Amino acid sequence: MDRELIDIQLTPEERSLLMQHGYPFAQIEQALKVCETSRDIEFVPMDSFELERLIGDMCTSINGMQSGAWQNQLVDLCDQLEAAEQFGDGPFDEH
Repeated sequence: MDRELIDIQLTPEERSLLMQHGYPFAQIEQALKVCETSRDIEFVPMDSFELERLIGDMCTSINGMQSGAWQNQLVDLCDQLEAAEQFGDGPFDEH
C-alpha cells in the first residue's frame, strides 16, 4: 500500500539540522542531499511513516541535549514537522 507523500518546505538551516540530528531514512536523506547546496527553501517529500519517525528521532535528539540555541532550533523545527504531519504540506505561518 502506497502512503501519501507530504512535501515539506525546508530552509537550508532546517535541512542541515535534519541531516545532523534527525537520522533520516535513506529516501529522505537522498532528497536532502539533492538540495544540499541550495540556499532556497526547498520541498522535501516524505511519507507519513517517515515523517512520524523523523519527528520521534528529532525529539530523542532534543531530549539528549542541554538547553541552548541548537535545542531551541530543533524544537521549532520539530513543531513545524508536527504541524505538517497534522495539516499536510504548505508553508508554515509565524504566530
